[in-house]
Amino acid sequence: MTVHVEEMHSEVTVLDGDLPLTAAQIDKLVKIIMGKLAEHGREAGRRHEATALRDSAVPRQPGDSQEH
Repeated sequence: MTVHVEEMHSEVTVLDGDLPLTAAQIDKLVKIIMGKLAEHGREAGRRHEATALRDSAVPRQPGDSQEH
């Protein structure tokens, strides 16, 4: 089916100055972003541990010394 558009109108709102968000909305946004950053950091740590080369078949446990 062919559609011909002769004319199109768009409405755009531009706000100058401060963001149109309340302090509570900004706090919630910051918490979401911080949570996502922490999640990405944990995932990167898991990826690193999963792909790290080891000199033993048993992964190191937290608190193990580096020297054997």
